[in-house]
Amino acid sequence: MGLAMRQVDLERLDRALTTILSPLAHQRCDDWCLAVESSVAELLDGDHVVFGLPRAGVPMHVHSMNVAAKPQRAIQTLFGRLPDLPPDPWLQKAERERLRSSAEVWSRLRAFWRAAAGQPAALRRSPFLGEVLTPGRIYDSENIDWPVADGHTALCISYSNVETSVRSRRASPRHAAGALLRLLLPALKVAVTMRLACDREVAAELTLGRFGLSRREAQIARLLARRATNREIADELDVSPHTVRHHVESIFTKLGIHSRRSIASQFA
Repeated sequence: MGLAMRQVDLERLDRALTTILSPLAHQRCDDWCLAVESSVAELLDGDHVVFGLPRAGVPMHVHSMNVAAKPQRAIQTLFGRLPDLPPDPWLQKAERERLRSSAEVWSRLRAFWRAAAGQPAALRRSPFLGEVLTPGRIYDSENIDWPVADGHTALCISYSNVETSVRSRRASPRHAAGALLRLLLPALKVAVTMRLACDREVAAELTLGRFGLSRREAQIARLLARRATNREIADELDVSPHTVRHHVESIFTKLGIHSRRSIASQFA
């Protein structure tokens, strides 16, 4: 890639990679998110960092550093429904541009400004501009985005001052942010996969204590919540449909319910 980096930048890159690849060193996912945000902000001299991961019932739950309460709520509102496109026509156009190009490292902000170019209405009516960019004092950004099985993952590094951004370009790897995020992307994909798998396993363990389900019953209950049929569950777990039917009856009894639809509220 031919990046010219100072020793201090190499050390920051090493810290960021080490932090990213240690998702299970933190008991809480939010603690790991904060550690990732801090190390990436240090590496790229970012003023704000937003790290979004899927959570139960939410395609993307936003964790953020140095983002004020109002923009933070707006970010969750706009992007928490991903993979559905946000309800902002100019932002929708920017997102479609990313989807067409299959880009995983890009600048949502620069794509947004391209979409809004020559359209004064965007300055008055865009929720992204009015609720995120302006109150958050965000002038520049770099993004990592990619879909995962349960929703969407995003890491956004942004800058609150044009002058700071220009100065950072001279003194740090800020000018190579896109290239550095491409270096971080494979590690981040591995770490997110590990973290989400761990959190699902922890959720299953909590289920055992809450409802008295066996480990197998908890597995089947979660598959039922995803609307899997008995045959699909049997194929996935490599057991017979008769065995699945027996477990389903036991699950209904323990949960005190009478239909598969009721399971979704407990296990979704």
